[in-house]
Amino acid sequence: MSEPGDVATEWLIEVLAQEPHFNRLWCLDENSAARFPSAGSETLTVISNRWDAAEQARRAGLTALFSDFDEQALDHACFDRVYCRVPKEKPLAHHLINLAGRQLKPGGELVLCGHKAEGTKTYISKAARYLGASNKAHKQGELYTARLTRGDALGAVLPDNDYPQARPIADYQGITLYSKPGLYGWQKIDRGSELLWLQAQPILEQQRPDTLLDLGCGYGYLGLMTKALPLKRRVMTDNNAAAVAMARLNAERNGVNAEVVADDCALHIDETFDAVLCNPPFHQGFTTRGDLTERFLHSAHQHLKPEGIALFVVNQFIPLERKAQGLFSRIETLSDNEGFKVVRLGL
Repeated sequence: MSEPGDVATEWLIEVLAQEPHFNRLWCLDENSAARFPSAGSETLTVISNRWDAAEQARRAGLTALFSDFDEQALDHACFDRVYCRVPKEKPLAHHLINLAGRQLKPGGELVLCGHKAEGTKTYISKAARYLGASNKAHKQGELYTARLTRGDALGAVLPDNDYPQARPIADYQGITLYSKPGLYGWQKIDRGSELLWLQAQPILEQQRPDTLLDLGCGYGYLGLMTKALPLKRRVMTDNNAAAVAMARLNAERNGVNAEVVADDCALHIDETFDAVLCNPPFHQGFTTRGDLTERFLHSAHQHLKPEGIALFVVNQFIPLERKAQGLFSRIETLSDNEGFKVVRLGL
């Protein structure tokens, strides 16, 4: 959810609260707000690529879709307003602007906002040309905002790097990895995850666990690397819709038996496992959050069997060993180089 002080999101929430009578679509990505307008819930649809955001919207009484901004879940040209805070990635920003144009009725408005350093003014100019709008960006303190009116005909779509399409990005140890825009570091094998697997592989081959949890799986690299292990159960989970879709696709195309679950840090997974692998995020949207590592540590603690092992990789500057104290009795740093450290944990 968005951090306190995300002025762009707060501005957007205020605008939403003032327009309860319009048929509205709110596109929430990684900068999703933790609160929703109290009025007009019957006229507001939320689409989010974050499972936790979609769940919070449902609990607030809104129509909510958990989706990688797939238009198949929406009716074309049925909204009076589409609201969007500028996302972090350019392909997603362009994809959402294109989506807004197709979802808006002629005469409807795209309400767009973001900070100056996020390229917001440029996105507003592009969106205006695409929508056939004469409106321009307005500077409000540290923000650029705009209300862009859709014309009768749309212009050329913005290039979004074929945002919806999965594509192969690497062949690694006999496994073809697929990914797509919308995932952090989607075009490569994450170096931290690779270093974690180099340490984890001999340990897991010796321990021979029956069950394994890939916590915060991304497109599924760590879970896929365990293909040769004689696991009886393999669970991969992530909060991001693109990650869940790619993990499922990778498991299917590479013949890896896995259950892929959309969840918020495995909050609703009740079982425990012999092994947990985790490369936790330390950033969320435009912010760096120190408590994210702690959340993943607590989740690993809750999902680990008494004799199980958890293996984490984090950036070297994160004091994982200190954060793990009180949760784990065994804390062992296995490697500390190339900007990362791999830590083994046990109850």
